[in-house]
Parts: sequence; structure tokens; C-alpha cells
Amino acid sequence: MSVFRVELRRTIAPWAPVAMLVVSLGLLLFSRGPWSHGSAAWNETWLTAVRWPRYLLVLMWPIIVGAAAIQGMRDARAGVGELFGSTPRPAGQRAGTLGLALGLAAVVGYLVLVAAGAGQVVANGGLFTTAWVMQLVLGVLSVLAGVAVGLGVGRLLPYPITAPALAVLTLAGGLFAQVWGVNGAAPNAVALLGIGQVEPHGPFDLPKPAVEIGQLSWLLGLTAAGVVLLLASSARTRALALLPVAAGLAAALPLFPSSPQDNFAPDTTAAALVCDGPVCVTRLHEDWLSTVAGPGKEVLQRLEKLPQHATRVEESTEPYRDNKTGPRDPSRVLVQKDNYVFYDKSGPSLTMALLGGAGTTQCHAASYGGERNDREDAARWVMAQWLVGSYSPPSHAELRTWTGPAWAALKAVPEAEQTARMAAARQLELSCTGDPLKVLMEGAR
Repeated sequence: MSVFRVELRRTIAPWAPVAMLVVSLGLLLFSRGPWSHGSAAWNETWLTAVRWPRYLLVLMWPIIVGAAAIQGMRDARAGVGELFGSTPRPAGQRAGTLGLALGLAAVVGYLVLVAAGAGQVVANGGLFTTAWVMQLVLGVLSVLAGVAVGLGVGRLLPYPITAPALAVLTLAGGLFAQVWGVNGAAPNAVALLGIGQVEPHGPFDLPKPAVEIGQLSWLLGLTAAGVVLLLASSARTRALALLPVAAGLAAALPLFPSSPQDNFAPDTTAAALVCDGPVCVTRLHEDWLSTVAGPGKEVLQRLEKLPQHATRVEESTEPYRDNKTGPRDPSRVLVQKDNYVFYDKSGPSLTMALLGGAGTTQCHAASYGGERNDREDAARWVMAQWLVGSYSPPSHAELRTWTGPAWAALKAVPEAEQTARMAAARQLELSCTGDPLKVLMEGAR
């Protein structure tokens, strides 16, 4: 314990977690990134509190590896290798104490980051599942692998350039695996071999067990390789470090899916429905049910004016940025808490948002502009106004040029024709075909 305390006091170990926390907490608290997306935010659930620190390992790992490399080359740079070699204390014992001090410090820094998110989740009553346990294990093992690899490479190559070069290489490799692997520029296995968590599609995704087991095998191989490099006393034994790396790859690669779309499975616990009559939300957003129930029931009542009307309001678990083009289920009105259409809405404003397109989901994933999207948005606005029985112009000036004439044309025909046009326009929105605005103005032909 005395030697361990000396290692903690006289090495870079106490500063490694400080650097990790400055970088990671700075991004999580003061920067917008993928970890700030609505229900998938860092402080929303136990899973996300563990998932996003693991995602940020792409930035923390270079710090860990670089710091460990500095410590690994300490004996050689100080010229005390022969002196320590003549002492009765085994080299492995000395290296183990150093590795324990640096590894413990780095793991503590990582766990403090996780605890900062988990504490907010507990305070906010976020969803608790056991899915976070394996993610935490993989995160901690990633930290230990970084320490072992850094120490081993630092001892193998005790040159001034080693630590900065290793930090730059691990940063570049991690960013490549995380960004280009997911975008299809590299095989999916490359992304999964990266240290940082692959970005999930939304809050209802869980890594598949095969992915987690594969990553566990790979990280164990990396850790073992670093330990072999650290303890090796000859070139032959250093070459043995290739064996655990090869074993980790051999175990991981057959388990990894070939496509990024197959990395995740639905989180059935978070996606389970909680209902108030015909209005249902997911368990993840159970506290939102009281907000949705009243407007949802009113929407279903107003939709009864149309044939083949919806009978349920249900929260969708699809990522709203990836709206799938038809066909959609005509019996359900889908609501998504993280969709900007419904974000922070309640009461009458939520009712109008649900009535858009006569209770259908918009066909374009987000409003990127352009005449086609503007025409669809205008049609959806007019359809909602018809269902409430009065017209109010939209706030966007570019839409008013479409909605005014469409409303006038729709109200100029008999009630039966209005209903027929509304039903036809709704059908186009359900199938994501045709031009619903044209149908509202001219009728189905």
C-alpha cells in the first residue's frame, strides 16, 4: 500500500481523470451533440447515462492512452532499468503497481462521469432497466484496455514522440470508426471495433447481445496484449502480444452484424405501452400520458367525421428523423415526443398538432424547404382547420400563400364533397403518394 500511494502521488495518475472529466463534462453540459437529443439525452435514463460516456470515450481514450504511455516509458527515460533489474522485487510486481494506480485513477474518473448522469436520472425519475449494466462493463473495460495498451507501448517504445503520436493515432482511429464506419465508408465491423459507442438511432434501441459479446472479447484481447507488452522482457515474449489481439478479433468478427441497421434491437421494456383508454404512450414517457390523453381523445372524436377514421392515439417508437414513407396504419394516430411537431406542446396546441394531415404522420422527415414540402405542410394545416371547423392562417408566411386558396376552394363545395376530399387527401398522406393540396382544391380525379 505504501508503494501504491507513492505511485499515485508521483505519477500522472491523479491528473488523468481530471483531464477526462474536463473534456467530457464540458461537452455534455455546455455543448449540443448527439447526447442532447430529447429522450435519448445523457440524463434521461439509466441506459443513456452510461451510453453517452461510452460514446465520449472516443475523446477520452487518447488522454488515457497518452498518459499511460508517458508512465510506461518512465524507467527507460530515467535510465534506471538496469538498477531496478538488479533489485529482488520482480519487474511484474513493479509494473502491476503502476498499472493499478493509473488504471484505478482512470476508472474512477470514468465512473464519476457516469455517476453525474445517473444522479440526474434518479432525481428526475428516469426509467430504470438493467440494460445499462453491460454497457458500464464495456466502458470500464475500455478504460482499462487504454491504460494497458498505453503502458505496454510506452515501455516498448520509450521515445519522446511515442505518447503524442499514440494519442493522435487513437483519436483519429476512434473518430474514423465512429463516423465513417456508421456512414458506410468502412465495414460495420470497423465501427464496432472502435472504442466509442456507436450512436444509437433513438431512445428505444438496445445493442444486440452478439454486438456486446463481440466488443467484450475484443476489449479483453486488447487489455491482455497491453499487459503482455508491459511485462515482456524479450522480443520473443513481446511478439506474444499479437496472440490475444488475434484471439479477440477471431471471437468478435463472426459475432458482428454486416449492416449497421442490425447493431440494435428494440428495447421492449422502454417501448411497452401505457394507456388511458384509446390513448397510449410508451413506458419511457409514462409521465407524458396525462398531457396527451385529453387532446388525444378530442382528436379521435373529431376524426369520426371521416370514413375509416382512426380509433387509437399511440406513441411511435420510430426515430422521427427517419420517417418511413407509407403505407401507414389508418386506425392509429401516431405521436412522437421528440418530434419538433409535438415538442413542448399541450392542450389545444397539441390537439392541432395531432390533427395535422387528419391525424397522419408527415411524409417528409423534417421541413427542409422546397415547394413539395411546403405544399404538404399547407395541406396538413388546412385538413386540421377543417376538422376543428374554422380557419386560422399559419405563422409561416410561405405557407399562407397555399393555405388561404386551399381553404376557400374546399369550403366552396358541398359538405359531402368536402368530406370526400378530406378522406382522399388523408389517404394520400397515409400512403405518401400524390399531392394532397391539389386534392383539397380540386377533388380526387
